[in-house]
Amino acid sequence: MQKRIGIIMGKVYKEVNRQQLCGMLEECYARGMSAYVFTLTEENNDEGITLGEENLFSMINFSRLDGIIFLPYTFSSTEYWNYIQRFLQENCPIPIVRVGMEPEPFTSIWFHDRAEIAVLTKHLIEVHGCRDMICLTGQDFQSVSHERLAGFLDACKEADITVPEENIIFGDFWIYTARQLAEELSTGKRHIPDAIVCANDTMAIALCDALRDRGISVPGDVIVTGYDGTIESAIHVPPITTYRTSWRQLGRNAFTLLYELITGDKMAPYLQESGTLICRESCGCTSEMHSGDEKDFNYQKMEDSYLDNNLSTRLLSCENLDSFVRTMYDSTFVFIDERYYGLTHYCLCLCDDWDKSSVHDRGYRVHGYSDTMLQTCYGLPPESFPISDMVPKEHLDLGDAPAVTFFTAVHFQDRCFGYAILRYDNIVDGFNPHYLRFCREVNNALEFLRVQNALKSLAYHNLLTQVRDTMTGMYNLRSLPHLWEDYMQSAYASKEKRFWIALSITGLYRLTEARGSLEKDKLIVAFSEQLQNVCSHNEKCLRAGEGDFLILGTEPDQSHYHNLLVQNIRESFEQYQNLLGQSRLPLQYAVQTEEKMPRNAEECESAAMSLLSKAKAAQPSYSEQLHYADLAELRRNIYKHPERDWSLAMCSEQLNISSSYFHRIYQKAFGVSCASDIHRSKLEHAKWLLLHTSDTLQEVARKCGYDYSHFMRTFKKEFGLTPTEYRRGKSDS
Repeated sequence: MQKRIGIIMGKVYKEVNRQQLCGMLEECYARGMSAYVFTLTEENNDEGITLGEENLFSMINFSRLDGIIFLPYTFSSTEYWNYIQRFLQENCPIPIVRVGMEPEPFTSIWFHDRAEIAVLTKHLIEVHGCRDMICLTGQDFQSVSHERLAGFLDACKEADITVPEENIIFGDFWIYTARQLAEELSTGKRHIPDAIVCANDTMAIALCDALRDRGISVPGDVIVTGYDGTIESAIHVPPITTYRTSWRQLGRNAFTLLYELITGDKMAPYLQESGTLICRESCGCTSEMHSGDEKDFNYQKMEDSYLDNNLSTRLLSCENLDSFVRTMYDSTFVFIDERYYGLTHYCLCLCDDWDKSSVHDRGYRVHGYSDTMLQTCYGLPPESFPISDMVPKEHLDLGDAPAVTFFTAVHFQDRCFGYAILRYDNIVDGFNPHYLRFCREVNNALEFLRVQNALKSLAYHNLLTQVRDTMTGMYNLRSLPHLWEDYMQSAYASKEKRFWIALSITGLYRLTEARGSLEKDKLIVAFSEQLQNVCSHNEKCLRAGEGDFLILGTEPDQSHYHNLLVQNIRESFEQYQNLLGQSRLPLQYAVQTEEKMPRNAEECESAAMSLLSKAKAAQPSYSEQLHYADLAELRRNIYKHPERDWSLAMCSEQLNISSSYFHRIYQKAFGVSCASDIHRSKLEHAKWLLLHTSDTLQEVARKCGYDYSHFMRTFKKEFGLTPTEYRRGKSDS
């Protein structure tokens, strides 16, 4: 299995840091190894941003790495690198090399900056005749600050120059102490020396700018030098005299030291180079001319592409994750050098709850990543992979080719979204600042998309409060146009016929007068619960008025399910009222089937009102109310015992009424004739027997109250299939 090291560093885009990384990768590739680089998208004093960035280190699976190189000085904040150092001490079981002066707590490596600062100081003494010099070094608690100060003092001692204590200033390796020194020189608090030797280029540049603002000329009034050899020192006005250390060589040395800790084999780097003193105008020397090269030209083309791409606008215009992912992947060219097309691979990995509220302390994910991450794919649904893998499978299976993979945190303030992966195959110097700019754009656009999703969800829930009946929780009539499209699609998908039923409880005012409005409300709530319990085939139930309800449903061809549904609803309501011992309120209804359904959502509201009016107009006669309980019981028995020899005369005798009167009130009560119900009950029972028993056709006919030949003819006429064909077809399906 290919060996792989981890590199933890900040500000990869800085030239000195990039040079160290290039040196490590040169040695790494030469030995057939790959590298994972964990770096920051942004370094900021804001607590939320710091939390978001720190999450990156929690996803490191040290079992997939053979060693770690930690570069603390590449981070601006000492608090930040102390956090990483503690994290490594507590969690990392593999060898660690620390690039820095401090010998503890890890194996450390640094270059000989004491001797190099001495070379630079000798140049000031021997070439420019400086005797009165100030040394501005770093923090007093850092050994590197004392090492560079020692180099300055070595050169002064060799030239027999005494350095007063006030000419030794411990600064911050940053801009603030340099500005304070400029203020002291301009106000006379300190006398202006011959030269000021700064322990890094950042302080030298800040000092030159602050002196110029206060009317002190460099190098006319005072010489200023730096250390590191950064690009900023070359392009500054005036250009800064500095010592360009071989940061690349430091990276090579760091890798070979780690390699020795991993394998036990001691070896020298493949390449060796030393630092260079660069004399420029800030000490009075003639500056070297900086000529453009192909890399500068490529960076300029990339800058133009980035600015011309309108990346922010395009990402912020995405309405969902799919379009966001497409736009993001289409825009990766803005950070890829054209020389490396085809050798660069980018991937955005999101937590599975990246846009959801959760049980975390702040209502969203702050600490760590989800156990399962989502790999976003162009034009495809996200694919999941375990966080322990760190990268999706396609990034794991690299074969023998060495590669470097960069990991950056994807977050907004302290809200953790996931992380991004950028891989370069066998490329040393592919990383550039445009990638971090791209990452920040992605982070901000993801937060914008999350907020959009949250607002859409809020708007939807707000819509639900408007389209829900507050008393029963059912949809109200205003919801009908919103439900209609789903209803139509459901019917189309199931290849079933649509129907809807209007129901109206009449006489509610009598209940209110007799028992009060509370009893009326209890009845409505109870009926709505019964309605939703009876409607168990994905019907949509709506409350359309005080005692008015609508049911939207579907049923197979040649089915009379809607009739059975009405019967069950009416019987359930009847039993409830009998249980309460109160006077029965009639439940009127009207049915509309596929042939007369409205064509679109615009017509459905008026059609619903028309159907409700039809239900209310079908007022039952007193006689129908009187006999309804007996009719319902009779109908239950017809469907329960289809084998009996039911007839119109037999049924009317049970109710002790004439056949003609029975026929009329049965039809009015159930919307279907008694003869049709008898016929339907026998055939439905026959279908059940054919599917669920091994009875012969003669036995099926007998159990349904038919003689054999009559059964065969009736079944074929009703369903278009013989009983045998029906049984065989259902079995095959």
